[in-house]
Amino acid sequence: MSQVEGGGDARSSRQRHILEELQQARQVDVNVLAERFGVSGMTIRRDLAELDHAGQLHRIHGGATIRRAPTLGSRAVTRAQEKSAIARAVARIVPPGAAVGIDSGTTCHAVAAELAHRSDLTVVTNALHAAITVREGGNRVIVLGGVLTSELSLVNLGTSLEPPQIHLDMMILGCGGLSVDRGITYFDPTEVQVRGMLVGLADRVVLVADYSKFDQKKAMVLGPLDLVDVVVTDQAPPEALHTSLAAAGAEVVVAR
Repeated sequence: MSQVEGGGDARSSRQRHILEELQQARQVDVNVLAERFGVSGMTIRRDLAELDHAGQLHRIHGGATIRRAPTLGSRAVTRAQEKSAIARAVARIVPPGAAVGIDSGTTCHAVAAELAHRSDLTVVTNALHAAITVREGGNRVIVLGGVLTSELSLVNLGTSLEPPQIHLDMMILGCGGLSVDRGITYFDPTEVQVRGMLVGLADRVVLVADYSKFDQKKAMVLGPLDLVDVVVTDQAPPEALHTSLAAAGAEVVVAR
């Protein structure tokens, strides 16, 4: 059996490619995937089960189909007060005149709305919602180009190979899950490389996540916990996660 069969890195890479194909074809077949990756049908079924559990696809007999994700608007109303509190806490630590990267997602959009009260910032983002919102206050906004996703963000994988000549004082990063063993994870594979590129341009990385993201593991891994400098949240993380964050050198700020 191929070496692709086992190992966490191999599994993560295989699942990423499965999701990428699903975005194009809208449906995938177990036998076709097994032949392509050189693994057993059981391995592919296990991959599909994990991705289904993570909300990334919908399993059907013999394969899987694409799962329609909740819209940004519908997710924005979920835990809206918690996200607003997180956004206010983040705004307090953004220094005057800073160059700030803002990720996509509803919590990051709440941060953009809070920063729209200011006019001294340079904001870099690939999220159209965040760009339009933060520009209302008169901040300078640089939008990274690319293909428009269903989340109204722009993705150009070429930017991860040739990063723009930009320096960020701070990167505001969202996530789909935060766990001790898998670190920072996401639902969608298309934006992970762009996020990684922006993180690499930043002096300080601030992760924004409400309590529902703790101990969650999504399919796409960005990196370990030591990738972030600060976690801003609405509740203290579980003890094991809190201890691991502290060991990784990440400060935890609980919004009040």
